[in-house]
Amino acid sequence: MKHLTILIATLVLAACMHQPDDPRKVAEQYWRSMQQGDTAAARTLVSSTSQQNFDRYLALPADQRLPIGAFELGTVQSAIVTVIYADPNAKDNQDTFDTVMVLEDGAWKVDATQTVVPRPRPSDRELNELADELSESMQENMDSMEDAMTEGLQMLNEALREGSRDLGESMLKGMEEMNRALRESIDQMQQHREEQQQESEPEGQDGGLI
Repeated sequence: MKHLTILIATLVLAACMHQPDDPRKVAEQYWRSMQQGDTAAARTLVSSTSQQNFDRYLALPADQRLPIGAFELGTVQSAIVTVIYADPNAKDNQDTFDTVMVLEDGAWKVDATQTVVPRPRPSDRELNELADELSESMQENMDSMEDAMTEGLQMLNEALREGSRDLGESMLKGMEEMNRALRESIDQMQQHREEQQQESEPEGQDGGLI
């Protein structure tokens, strides 16, 4: 029993001795070492998975590295990768973001300002409504464009009739080409709208009653 008590006490003491360092102190040591040019000491404070990036940064020319005349540390925080499933049975429908934690009065708290939660994905109904609104908007724009082109065509015809005596032959030819192009564009737009209307109409059912 005595040996068991000693073993438990030893384990508790070892756990207390291996508490992680305060992140603020680690950051301060890191930047102090970088400021003093002691990159070897700074490298010991870099995570093993990011030491290659650290080495690549040190390999840059001096004029491409930020000079550290002084530094100061802000709020201690930590980002925790968080995955939320809207439906626990549908693992492919997920949103991933960082839960940002800050140290406040010796206790870790969630920073709701920096923790950006994604907006819910639009439902099928919302997507259909958006598609309908977009289709209506495009149709209205096409109608407005068609009206403007028709009005411009009428004005061009009047200008051709009134100014045909004074205009030179080359200018008349150019305006006639513009007139023809406008007519073709209007015809194409009308044909496209008719095709869309035909596609949207439900097909008739063949066959009679049983």
